[in-house]
Amino acid sequence: MKTTLRPASPKDRQALARCIAEGFEKDFSILCKDMDKTARALEGGVQTQRFWVAEREGVLIGTAAVSDCQGRAVLTDKAGYRKHFGPLRGRLALLVLKEEFEAPLDIPPETGYLEFVTTDRRFRRQGVATALLQKIVSSGLYRDYILDVVNTNANAIRLYEKLGFREFRRSPEKHGTKKGFSAKIYMKYGGV
Repeated sequence: MKTTLRPASPKDRQALARCIAEGFEKDFSILCKDMDKTARALEGGVQTQRFWVAEREGVLIGTAAVSDCQGRAVLTDKAGYRKHFGPLRGRLALLVLKEEFEAPLDIPPETGYLEFVTTDRRFRRQGVATALLQKIVSSGLYRDYILDVVNTNANAIRLYEKLGFREFRRSPEKHGTKKGFSAKIYMKYGGV
């Protein structure tokens, strides 16, 4: 089966939210164990113009987003959180996710920030994320790219290194024991 790689469009919003929810299920399960509900809560904040998708036979099987100093790939959706998580968990989601999703990126305009790199679990280890990342970095949209990955995600770290990303900073994580990782690793591709 042929995999198609392309920029996302507004019609992909629901599938993108679903892919993000499932791809980061461990993180989102703190707020809600139901990934369908989580996807519906995230959907309104997905900025489709910042995403690339991989699809097979019209089904979205992977995604990656590129944020920059001008904006982020997913914004918080207060109404969506309240509707799908309830008033209390909705407020908690807003507090937790606003900083993670919307913190301004202090990076040069020629640098892209890769985030929400994920593949549908049925298609993992088939080169989907590799193809997406290669497509993005060869697009010429940015001079260089950075990303972060938690230190316990050995598979992702190996993938990024294989593609030419190199660690340039490591930040200890507050409450790392509760989160299941002790540091975020920042990696860079291209540029100086």
